[in-house]
Amino acid sequence: MARGIGKERRQPVAYLYIAPALAVVLLFSFVSMGISFYVSLHQWDPFQGKGQFVGGANYARALTEPNSIFWLAVRNTLLYVVMAIIGVLGTSLPLALLCRRARYGQSLFRTLYFLPSITPMVVISLIWIWLLQRMGAIMDRSQTALLSIALVGIWQASGYNMLLFLAGLNEIPQEYYEAARVDGASRLQEFRHVTLPLLRNTLVFVTVMVIIGASQVFTQAYVMTRGGPQRSTEVMALQVFKNAFSYAGQMGYASAMAWLLFALLFVFILIQMRVFRSRRIYDESS
Repeated sequence: MARGIGKERRQPVAYLYIAPALAVVLLFSFVSMGISFYVSLHQWDPFQGKGQFVGGANYARALTEPNSIFWLAVRNTLLYVVMAIIGVLGTSLPLALLCRRARYGQSLFRTLYFLPSITPMVVISLIWIWLLQRMGAIMDRSQTALLSIALVGIWQASGYNMLLFLAGLNEIPQEYYEAARVDGASRLQEFRHVTLPLLRNTLVFVTVMVIIGASQVFTQAYVMTRGGPQRSTEVMALQVFKNAFSYAGQMGYASAMAWLLFALLFVFILIQMRVFRSRRIYDESS
């Protein structure tokens, strides 16, 4: 019976079902990436057609040009990523633990926490502009402007990641908690010695997804601060946008910056995945 099912899954007709989604991925991901790399090798003005081939000059300009905004944008993006990781993990995991222990209204809590994740970031940014302005000039100070847009991103992402952690918590067998209680473990000891080790794979997944999302931060930086004050919120995605659509003939340079961001992100995540390599913590059949 199992062999028959396996053969059915290998039938060519199965590829017809995934063909539309595969075509979309190829067109809007891999094809567009190829075009972007091609453009990055040219001095390109999208309003004047094909540009002049310059090879790696755009990459060299971003990496070595004196007073290059590229490294400032990289620094701001990395700071934002660090704040996002700390903020999202520091809120979504406790929320998941509280929601799991809720005896009544758990579905209501999950819905309320998840609502910001499906709210458009433009709307969220406009609301937070009004809130932060009432709290003072937090967005007008270079020392706190990046933190203000990070708070917005954390607030939106925490509910979604809370659901991921909640799913991971529900997969942990209760026998481990019962054994810990028999041994006299406290709540804190249960969390440290049972919950965290068995939640490791979910924790790695959430961290990687937060890094990917935070490194592409754009909307709140564009809507709330436009990169200011004093370029304190000039992040990579915003710089790519400005060079591509605000400065004439900079599409090739913007594409090069985007590929450098991709390379930096790819190396960082590859290192993280090798350090925190996923493994099976327990045997479900035992």
